[in-house]
Order: sequence, then C-alpha cells, then structure tokens
Amino acid sequence: MLKSLIQSLNAWSHWGCDGVESHSLQRKIFHVNVAAFIAILSMAFFAVLNALTGNAALIKSDIAQIPFYFFVLAVPWLNRRGHAGFARWLLSLSVTAAIAANIWLANGSWLDLHFYFILIALLGVLFFPLRQWVSIVLLFVVNASLFVYCGYFGVEPDPALLSLDATTATIFRATYVSTSLFTLLFITWLGEYVANKNERELEKLSGMDQLTQLPNRRRLEQRLAEKIAVSKRTGQRGAVMFLDLDNFKPLNDAHGHAAGDMLLQEVARRIRGCIREIDMVARFGGDEFVILLSELGTDKEDAKWRAAQVAEKIRVTLAEPYRIAARAAQGPTGQVEHRCPASIGVEMFVGGAMSEVDILKRADAAMYEAKEHGRNAVRFHEEKQHAWDNPQLPATV
Repeated sequence: MLKSLIQSLNAWSHWGCDGVESHSLQRKIFHVNVAAFIAILSMAFFAVLNALTGNAALIKSDIAQIPFYFFVLAVPWLNRRGHAGFARWLLSLSVTAAIAANIWLANGSWLDLHFYFILIALLGVLFFPLRQWVSIVLLFVVNASLFVYCGYFGVEPDPALLSLDATTATIFRATYVSTSLFTLLFITWLGEYVANKNERELEKLSGMDQLTQLPNRRRLEQRLAEKIAVSKRTGQRGAVMFLDLDNFKPLNDAHGHAAGDMLLQEVARRIRGCIREIDMVARFGGDEFVILLSELGTDKEDAKWRAAQVAEKIRVTLAEPYRIAARAAQGPTGQVEHRCPASIGVEMFVGGAMSEVDILKRADAAMYEAKEHGRNAVRFHEEKQHAWDNPQLPATV
C-alpha cells in the first residue's frame, strides 16, 4: 500500500511534465506540483495543531483556510491541462493570500507566521522561467513588502490569541520559522537533484545508441582518447577492433528493417558476452561495431596474442546462426534462420604514438583487408595472414 501511495504521489508531482519538451520547463512544473503538495500538508498540519490548542482565534484561522485548499489542489490539475502559467500564479497567490488572511484574521505578527512571505518571495525563481522575470520580481516585491510590513509595522493579533501560554506560543513561532526555512531548502535541493538527474540522462543519451543500448561513436572516441592517455602513463597496451557484418543487407532486404534491428541487438549482446567489463563495444554506425580492449599488458607479443584470442572468440560467436522473428518467415515459429558472420580488423596501440583517429583508420583498413580475403576473418593492420584466421568457416556474401 505504501509503495502504491508513493507511486501515486510521484505521478501526481509529474502532472503536466510530459506536455512540454524543455527539461527546464519540466522542472518548473515539477517544482510547482511539489510545492502545492507541501502547501496542502503544511496547512493540514497546522490545522490539527490549531484545533488541539482549542484557541478560538486559531480555530477561526483554520476555517479561513478552507477555500485555499481547493485553490491549491487545482494547481497540478491545471498543469496537467497545459495551463502551467496560470498554475504558477494560482499557487503563489493562493499561498500568499492564505497567509495574509491568517495574519489579519487571527495571528497578527505575534507568532511570526509572516516568515512564509519570504518563502514565497524566494521560491518564485524556481516556479517561473527566467524569461518571465517580471513575474518573479512582482512576486518578490509583493511578498517581501508584506513581510516587512508585518515585521516592522506589525499587525495586531486577535485578542483571543493572547490567551495562549508562553510555551505554546514559542512552539508555534519556532514551527512557523523552521518549516518555512526547511521548505525553501527542500525545494531548492529537489530542484538541484532533478537538474543533475536530467543532465546525467542527457549525457547518457548523447553517448548512447538507442537501438542496441551500446555507446555510440562519440562516446567511443572519448573513451579511446582516455585509454591512450592512460597507456602513455602506464605502458599498458590496448587494441581497437573494427567489425563489419558480412551478410546483413540480405536480411534487411528480405525481411525488413525490424528483422535487421533485432539482429543488430543480438550482435550487441553476443559481443558484450565476449569481452571484459573494462572493455567497450560501441555501435559505430549501420552494421559496424568497434571494440576497445585495454590493459592487455606491456609486452607487445603477449598483448597481440590476447587481442587475437578475443577477436577470434567474437568472430566464432557471431558466425553462429541467428533465429530472427521476421515477417513472411517460413515455418510454424515465424522465425527465420540467418547467418551473419563478421570481418574484423585489429590495430594495436600503446602510449601516444598515434591519435584515436589514426588508430580507427588503421583498424578500418584491416577490416577491409579481411573482407578482401574472403570475409569471416580477423586481420591485424598491415599483416597478411595469421594463425588465428579461420579459413574453414565458409565465407558469406
């Protein structure tokens, strides 16, 4: 039940966010919804405290708050309906009016309730986009002026309020001030949290291929540059493998792009299963993939042997048949069996002898050499034939 309640509150706080594309505006709407929820909780909390005192002035203030519950509850609904601007103003003015009514009808300046005016004055920056700076300034001036008036000129409380004992009055003063400060800190922190989360998601998306969920070319080049720098410091050798599928286009032509997409996803899964966690596989584009191996050791021949073992493992794994759900597939399962081996070019690197662009070019050239020599093979750059090339498997076109 608690989990369901949390999910409902989370959905409620995001009402209207899916109606705008700007992450900045989504944060503003989220802030307003959360602030509306906090306002309702705060009003209900103080209504209970007021009722427990039995004080006639505080109970009168509770009755005066009732219309504002409905105004504040309408805020998320307005956001959901696409009226974000109206929702901001309704929340801001409703809370300001609720505090003002409470002060002038009952509390006066005696219990420091006017600290909530400062809260609303400052939260305007989080509620309104910066381009609506006039609204921000207006909201700040109105609430700051009310705070100054209540604090320095004063408003007389309802006489019945003066019957509160000193301890209860102190508790109310401390609660009003502390909750207003806490609300400001919480919503500010929440804004920073959401902003950082959005930034991380955008950064992830900018470096991710959406089909295969692999890093894309941009992220690969960044990681390769990092590994080159590390190699320069440590002397550890690495390898870049440029991989191109040998029989991908016939599947696309015969069964459509959906079948091709499923095959690419399976290729990504198989390659990931062949490499270590410290290594990287990226989709370079189309049916091309690049594998980055690092920390292969400082010895040249040993590092090369390790890279060859991984390349051969990938080649053998990708040469296994694929079963793809495809349109017009024959048989009761609605699947087509397709073979799609790969040509793999490998370039070793150590230190900063070559740039990432040159390393990728050499690996790409080695991959084309593998294609020219029958496909379904591994070639190292500027080398003709290796013991790890496997001529037994049939080349596919």
